[in-house]
Amino acid sequence: MDFLLGIDQGTTNTKVVLVDSQARVRAVAERRIATSSPRPDWVEQDPDGMLRNVLDCVRDVLAQTGIGADKIAGAGLCNQTETLVVWDAATTRPLHPAIVWQCRRSQPDAQAVQGAGAEIAARTGLDLDPTFTATKLRWLLRERPDIGNQLKSGSAQWGTVDSWLIAALSGGAAYVTEPSNASRTMLFDIARLDFDEDLFRIFDLALPRRPEVKPSAASFGRFAHAHLGRDIPITGILGDQQAALFGHGCFDPGMLKASFGTGGFVWLNAGATPPLKDRQGLLATIAWQLDDKPTYALEGFVMYAGAVVDWLLRLLQLGSDPTAVEILARQTENTGGVILVPAFQGLGSPWWNAEARATILGLSAGSDRAQICRAGLEAICYQTRAVLEAMTRASGSAATLVSVDGGMTRSDYIMAMQAAVLKTPLRRASIIDVAPFGAALMAGIGAGLWRGPADISPLMGSGAPIDQAAFAAEPWDDRYEQWRAAVDLTRQWKPDGRA
Repeated sequence: MDFLLGIDQGTTNTKVVLVDSQARVRAVAERRIATSSPRPDWVEQDPDGMLRNVLDCVRDVLAQTGIGADKIAGAGLCNQTETLVVWDAATTRPLHPAIVWQCRRSQPDAQAVQGAGAEIAARTGLDLDPTFTATKLRWLLRERPDIGNQLKSGSAQWGTVDSWLIAALSGGAAYVTEPSNASRTMLFDIARLDFDEDLFRIFDLALPRRPEVKPSAASFGRFAHAHLGRDIPITGILGDQQAALFGHGCFDPGMLKASFGTGGFVWLNAGATPPLKDRQGLLATIAWQLDDKPTYALEGFVMYAGAVVDWLLRLLQLGSDPTAVEILARQTENTGGVILVPAFQGLGSPWWNAEARATILGLSAGSDRAQICRAGLEAICYQTRAVLEAMTRASGSAATLVSVDGGMTRSDYIMAMQAAVLKTPLRRASIIDVAPFGAALMAGIGAGLWRGPADISPLMGSGAPIDQAAFAAEPWDDRYEQWRAAVDLTRQWKPDGRA
């Protein structure tokens, strides 16, 4: 048994990779996951749809290769973090749609505990925001007392997507999580590596049950026999961005990766000590835990990266192909003074302003679709630069190389622009599906195929550098400062229209 499954339940899709003992990807399967917004600022998904996707994708990769489930040494799971799922403890039936990390419905719940923000940040490394699970759970207990009563009695369970999927895959036998996911709930002390009773009290969450926290490579349960006709052991769990950091081979302190998906996520391996002081608007979090040894990270979170492209497609009625935005942007040498600040659901790192909303500045009667598209792509690059500058201040050292992954990295145009704006070399991942690949690697450690990162490093490719020559001569510093000024204006504007 020398094959591994890497399962990535992300925000927009489910991906599964089959990896062999030489860390080679042998097959990939993918399914889209539907997202709904029943009210403004609400974002939901179907937990059962996640489960169906996972099982369909696993069957697909096994069918592609002809490899039987009995040859799988271990399965690793990574997932969108912060998203809340609640389910019946006896049947694993979901009791409510998954409340996705992007959802802002619990903003009042974040505001209600604002006085404890400093204490929360000191223990969790997170700035108080409705992104995180605790506020969503508080909202659910208040707005759905029927579900709240089940949670308080212990007849229902709650957790992030990893806990839900493993409960469902194991037929209810396992109720578990691991530190990289638990650290995103805003209920977990990242220095003590445990859930924190004081945090539960702050959020008024009198809950008798919570998932058991195990190291990232461990025995988390097994696929129930009924799913695939074989009990596949689950031996690794990571959050999706943590899995991408691991899949890039960023095993040493100071190594950086940036993922460009729905959001943008810049991560720095911060070593063995929690980076809780002088975070510069970044998040301190757990990357992974092997045995009793945690590895910490600094994260810069850009709420809208690829989602900017989706917004432009809708706004300009360009259809569904993301390349349509790039094609238009290529038709102009600059934005003609147009600036977009994509704060559609607030601003993430390094500002953390949940009330901010998007603005477009500099429009003239001559502004056209190409300039607006170019402004949107530049905004993605500028947000990433703001995060990287904060990371340099927090860590005390400038980046010399950033490994990149995600759907947007398929575009040479966008990545060349990003490298020129950052003035830092970028290297595209050698593995396209780096997050599920990272989950498979962690599962390999949990299954005993490898002892740790030192065994994996020699098996990994180095990736390809990004050529930034096409954009290197443009006045990016001036344009970036103009964009930062636009961000300042955006932060002053109130949702009711008052400056």
